[in-house]
Amino acid sequence: MLNCDYTGNTSYKFYNKCIIESEDINIVGEYPANKIEKALTCFADKDKWTEFYLPEIVDIPTQKPDMEGIVEVHSCVEIISQRVIKTPVVMGYTNTAGNFISGENIPNAECTNLTGRKLIIEGLLKQKVIYTADDDEQSLHSANFEIPFSTFIIIEKDTPLSQQFRITPYIEDIFVSRLSERSVFKNTTIFIKASKVC
Repeated sequence: MLNCDYTGNTSYKFYNKCIIESEDINIVGEYPANKIEKALTCFADKDKWTEFYLPEIVDIPTQKPDMEGIVEVHSCVEIISQRVIKTPVVMGYTNTAGNFISGENIPNAECTNLTGRKLIIEGLLKQKVIYTADDDEQSLHSANFEIPFSTFIIIEKDTPLSQQFRITPYIEDIFVSRLSERSVFKNTTIFIKASKVC
């Protein structure tokens, strides 16, 4: 076992083997792949999307008993705000042959071009971890966590700053593992679709 102080003043016994093969955790809140595929096939010309993951280490509250094993995780995403902002644009550059390359034609490694507008989306990942207590009775307990997040989608350069979007979040995947008797690692993959509201 290792001792680790990973969040100011909390130190628990970490196990060398974090993932236990026999652990069968029920996950509630993931969208089936066919629902996300349908969201992608029902796109209008002005619809946009982004995808990101949210890793976190959370501690069981002090008033709760130590954890023997995780039974279930319930997850949902709540969108709390959206806004269109102005951002810098790539103006362009002159290559070695002396030709000017316009900024609109310079994508990054993800083939994304900066337009001067981004849709900022802020939300909460709400999760409940249900676990068995590390005692003789092995009673069930739960701990609730709310993790804030912020992400963005690059949108058209002529989008008004007052433009509103219908934001539809999907949870694609949840990975959860007990790190110690008091701490849990979770990684949630989130897909967000944004549709212009006329």
